[in-house]
Amino acid sequence: MKVAVIGAGNIGGKHIGILSEEPGVEIVGIVSPPPERASAAAGQWGVTAYASHDELLGREQPEAVWVCVPPWAHGPIELALIDRGIPFFIEKPLSADRDTAERIALALDGKGVIIAVGYHWRAMDTLPEVRETLAENPPRMVLGAWHDATPPPEWWRHQATSGGQIVEQATHLFDAARYLAGEAVVIAATATRYGQAAYPDADVADVSAALLRFVGGATGVFTATCLLGGLAAQYVQFVCERLLVTVTRKGVSYDRGDSLREVLLGNDPFVTEDRAFLEAVRRNDPALVACSYADALLTHRLCFDVLEASGFAAQS
Repeated sequence: MKVAVIGAGNIGGKHIGILSEEPGVEIVGIVSPPPERASAAAGQWGVTAYASHDELLGREQPEAVWVCVPPWAHGPIELALIDRGIPFFIEKPLSADRDTAERIALALDGKGVIIAVGYHWRAMDTLPEVRETLAENPPRMVLGAWHDATPPPEWWRHQATSGGQIVEQATHLFDAARYLAGEAVVIAATATRYGQAAYPDADVADVSAALLRFVGGATGVFTATCLLGGLAAQYVQFVCERLLVTVTRKGVSYDRGDSLREVLLGNDPFVTEDRAFLEAVRRNDPALVACSYADALLTHRLCFDVLEASGFAAQS
């Protein structure tokens, strides 16, 4: 299968590395607008680098495309791929705003193009047991935390280009919570920008918190901050009757008070989601993807509901 990757940054490089070792897959082009990054990508992976998606699509005929661009760059790329009927895998978040993702969803309607979204927590091999456990012992409270440092990319520090921490990072927590506990509505939210000396130009919130109500009645509390010097917390917890289930990117713990069982992650979820998308394209079966665009859009909407309920979106 001939594939292409649009965006050769950190996450794009991860997918390129996976695809370059996947049997039956040929990378026919990489798009990276900065000339130095394009040259580096071409040299490292031995493929042709292009400066834009238009140039790539004008010269190559990929059967599938990975879209790994910053949040602000979404829109024109997806619309061009939809217009050509080319299946694509898009990294989260769907966009830096609410409307762009909605426009893409409208363009997809009735087209039959296979789309996958990179909510890789869904592809962790620890989650099937979590789903079974929660089906038998429903959660009464859902807790999520993403407490970390501010990422280095300049675009991340601006609301207009990243969507802020809720949209760009904590979206994984909201998506995992939806996937495991069902849909949720926002009851209240708050967010504050205190300002950091290291990033005087930043305009995203430094701290945020949201109160949710899940479909089964569970109360949800989610917090996020980018004020720290490094990663301190990154988890989703489910409080059940006499059971606390904690999901992280490293594994899952089941705490029953008198016993604690830990299950370590046994797969690379990035590899799993990429292979699922490739198989979906090969079989022309959209049900095989780890996360569809329609499902990801529900997470995207929830994140913007949180952002808007906090009042932060209006002031940014």
